[in-house]
Amino acid sequence: MKVALLLLATAFAAVSADKEPWCRCAAFITYEYSEIMVYEAPEIAIESCIDDENQCKKACANELNGASNDGDLWMMTDHGVTVGQDICSYLASRFIFWINNKKVYGYYEVCGGAWQWSGVESMQELCCDGGQQEHCVSKKHPRSLLRN
Repeated sequence: MKVALLLLATAFAAVSADKEPWCRCAAFITYEYSEIMVYEAPEIAIESCIDDENQCKKACANELNGASNDGDLWMMTDHGVTVGQDICSYLASRFIFWINNKKVYGYYEVCGGAWQWSGVESMQELCCDGGQQEHCVSKKHPRSLLRN
């Protein structure tokens, strides 16, 4: 039994060693117990799964900041809609129609490891109503507005 496990572990290590290193980069909105991916950038080439974590992080931050003018959800894209509307449309295509007051955060992943924050955060909060981006409104109770 031990020999079989050793052979299996050796085979797995050999197959894993042949894989090329890679870096994933994506944007997420965060809930208390979950994350929802709202955008995935093209894969980023790196030299090593062990030595190039900082290269992955920097390239991911550059990609996300470049695609959104440093996190501006109201920036117009080349295809005539805002970054936030792109996200709302993407979410609506996955049956998520309403998002209220959520920041969008950039994360990177090296060679299948854990997702890590890239330091990128949207300037504004994201709000989607029926799949359409809207300006977010503070959720103060109407009576509290009268007291101010």
